[in-house]
Amino acid sequence: MKDPNWRRCILRADSRDIIKRIPDDSIDFILTDPPYNLGQHSTGNIPLSGRSAMNNDVAEWDMIGFNPEEWADEFIRILKPTGNLFIFTSYNQLGRWYNCLDHKFDTSNFMIWHKTNPAPKIFKAGFLNSCEMIFTCWNKKHTWNFISQAEMHNYVESSICMKPERLSNPKHPAQKPVVILKKMIMIASNENDIIFDPFMGVGSTGVAALNLNRRFIGVELDNAYFEAAKRRIEVELSQTNLFSQTNISAQKSTDEKKIYVVSEPLELPKSPIRDLNLFLGIISNEETMLKEKSNISSGLSPIIKWPGGKEKELKHILPNAPGFKRFIEPFVGGGSVFMGIEAEKYVINDFSSELIDLYRCIENSDDEFFRYAEMMDESWNKSADFFHSHSELIDAYIGYRNEQIGKSELREFIHTFCGNNKESILDIIGVEFASLPCILLKEIETNLFRKMVRMRELEIEKHTLSDGDLNDNIETAIKSAVYMNFRYLYNDRSIAERTPLLHCALFFFIRNYAYSGMFRYSAKGDFNVPYGGIAYNSKLLSKKLQYYKSQELLNHFKNTEIYNLDFEEFLRSVGPTANDFIFLDPPYDSEFSTYAQNAFTREDQRRLAGYLINECKAKWMLIIKNTDFIYSLYDKAGVNISTFDKEYVVSFMNRNDKKVTHLLITNYRR
Repeated sequence: MKDPNWRRCILRADSRDIIKRIPDDSIDFILTDPPYNLGQHSTGNIPLSGRSAMNNDVAEWDMIGFNPEEWADEFIRILKPTGNLFIFTSYNQLGRWYNCLDHKFDTSNFMIWHKTNPAPKIFKAGFLNSCEMIFTCWNKKHTWNFISQAEMHNYVESSICMKPERLSNPKHPAQKPVVILKKMIMIASNENDIIFDPFMGVGSTGVAALNLNRRFIGVELDNAYFEAAKRRIEVELSQTNLFSQTNISAQKSTDEKKIYVVSEPLELPKSPIRDLNLFLGIISNEETMLKEKSNISSGLSPIIKWPGGKEKELKHILPNAPGFKRFIEPFVGGGSVFMGIEAEKYVINDFSSELIDLYRCIENSDDEFFRYAEMMDESWNKSADFFHSHSELIDAYIGYRNEQIGKSELREFIHTFCGNNKESILDIIGVEFASLPCILLKEIETNLFRKMVRMRELEIEKHTLSDGDLNDNIETAIKSAVYMNFRYLYNDRSIAERTPLLHCALFFFIRNYAYSGMFRYSAKGDFNVPYGGIAYNSKLLSKKLQYYKSQELLNHFKNTEIYNLDFEEFLRSVGPTANDFIFLDPPYDSEFSTYAQNAFTREDQRRLAGYLINECKAKWMLIIKNTDFIYSLYDKAGVNISTFDKEYVVSFMNRNDKKVTHLLITNYRR
């Protein structure tokens, strides 16, 4: 059972992994200060007359790309309906947090932290950095502890963190004063609530939470910051006379009840997860150790984004999986379950030859595939550089906005611009890609004109775009043109025949940048999904390619057999036995039962159900959208059916319900 006296769980780990293990609706208040991505704008060393240069860098960790889009869904999932979400952020991230979160909550707003003693500017050439923004979200049932109107102003004011509170070893450039964190915690949570900070740093949020008799979960990857946080939080705990400073230990209180204090993970691969489970009261000590020994969750990410992917459903799948030795998956798709579950051996299959080609390129660490993919990733970087080096595009739009030029003059300007910059435009994709059939010049000219005209229509209809939105839209026009050029190559059948590894890399690129990762084809058989838009502009393939090369992933593939067959032919070929577990995520019974030009008909659904119910010797689990037809196929003796709800992120052209009931069907008792 969860012990209400257990005040904190701090973990030295990657919060991207930890947050996936936190149950739905379990956190009362997320208060966090993620990277702002300002490091890329640093001016480095500033020369000063008569003294040593002043370094203006933020920190190495702020140079790493941070994408709010990768965190928003998990924040929403773990937060209770009564919970609040406060995120310290900066001007360059505020809009992205808004786009991710505003439509998911009843209310979003922002606060300002005004620093009464901001760092001075050596050269009086702009405003002092005296304010930081805090993006806030809540639902109608949220916790809100205001006493007076005066407390309801959306700003807090204090000095920056100063000594002795401010640490000098290690020095954290973004350390927040405890006093402002306490104010937010008092307003947005109650005693004994769980406060979560996935970017704990040196532990200021934890100190504030414990001081106010809240419970705290904090995660920090950097060892020096983690150790500093642990020391500060242990001091705070000792001052409340609740606990002594221990490692993971059990002590007896006056009523002889055990109290657990987690101060750092043990040197075991799964210990952070075990500690988190204990803190939240998910399972007992004995069950935790059994869970770790069964090693059922690998923690690995899917191979690729895929429609209907089951990464978010792992919370339903893994606890309901039986014991097994060999894992079999006939419809592997993006690999959420294949990559997320541990087994002695894996046997996977998909009828999409393009998808299986990608799996085999990864399995074989194919140098040529990676070369093409890395060239495309470089093109994405170059397209951003091209935009930033041509401010005349912004000037042209502003002239069009101010009616200094008309639509025909704008069209002529863009045509001339593309002609004058032909070599620079083609350099975006490089000589090798430019030598292939190429529509980049045409697409950039078309996209820039259409985008600018549409931007002005929206401004007239709604409001004038901010400078940031203006820049994002024009950059999107350029990146959409690059995407369209690679989509054009992907649809070129001769490339697929002559250079299959290039075609595989194009498939990989398209799946990452197509709108919502969907794939649809025209009547002529051409892939026709547009570019994903502004939210995809900062997305790079390099991280995914590094993952494909990682030893952990390659070790997973060492124990894997890969097939490209019809599902029934595949299952009969591998011969499932009683020691196997088959997971099935087939295409749904709907008008969208054609994926990657491979139809999956009701007759195929009957074939699948007939094999599973009448012939299969292995334990199997099937997840599928609930329809009368599907239910009738599996409503048989010896088959167990339960339901869960799944919310789709995207409803493409209103062809699928935002919220539908899914069936979890097995031939064994869970």
